[in-house]
Amino acid sequence: VWSATMWTTGLRKTPNLTAADITACIPIGLFACVAHAGSVLAMGMGAVSFAQIVKACEPVFAAVVGLVVPPMDVKPMLAYVMLIPIIGGVGLACVKEGKGVDIN
Repeated sequence: VWSATMWTTGLRKTPNLTAADITACIPIGLFACVAHAGSVLAMGMGAVSFAQIVKACEPVFAAVVGLVVPPMDVKPMLAYVMLIPIIGGVGLACVKEGKGVDIN
């Protein structure tokens, strides 16, 4: 709705997409769909805490997909270093005091 409003008012130029542009966007859309489906599945299959853990891991998932799926998208080392607090926070969220790792 926002994009259509911007295009019709002339505040933003309407993009000219070719078939190649649309084809290039298909893998991105598919992986975004898989990530979203994982989040929704986590909400329905387990505790809310587990769903939040899955959602918190999405940047790590995106980084791995960027390295594995052609064309490879290698980011600067600092981008990967910044994933360490995310992984640590997710690990900490999985640990319950006195019980060890327990997702539920």
